[in-house]
Amino acid sequence: MASNPGILVEYPWARLGNFKYMVLAPIVVHNIHSLLRSKEENWWDSGYLLLWPLMLLRLLHGQIWISLNRYRTAKGENRILDITTEFDQPDKERNWDDPIIFTALIFYCGYLMLEQTHNLPIWRIDGIILTALVHIGPVEFLYYWLHRSLHRRYLYSRYHSHHHSSIVTEPTACKSSSISTISSI
Repeated sequence: MASNPGILVEYPWARLGNFKYMVLAPIVVHNIHSLLRSKEENWWDSGYLLLWPLMLLRLLHGQIWISLNRYRTAKGENRILDITTEFDQPDKERNWDDPIIFTALIFYCGYLMLEQTHNLPIWRIDGIILTALVHIGPVEFLYYWLHRSLHRRYLYSRYHSHHHSSIVTEPTACKSSSISTISSI
């Protein structure tokens, strides 16, 4: 936790503990309803169903990097200080999947609101190029400046100090506060 926690440091579902994935239950119900409706009306919208494989891929990707990093740390190749990792550091960073839940909710709500994006083809090379350019340009630019602003005294003490307090650097150490995770989406 940050040295002087500010507002929105925790996600709204933080108190649910291991039941935090229940936040996604309405999306599951809506997906099942849309599948049942697709059989009746010959209607199928891939956008709702693509959310799940993409979310699972992000979870798998995160877990692979965490496991690889902990393996390297256990071998001693990744240490900043020559001390063992205490249990409190992984405990502080156990919420690494919260940004993935948050992203799934944002994508789902955005997809619901933007009806012109429904029934688009799954694969188009011009869409991939446009997505890459938007990510390389504005997203990375904004991420750089937001991260740089997190090093100012006020924001650092409330949101970002936890990120720099990790003894062993892990991919999850960057996911320690709401502002740093929202900026990494």
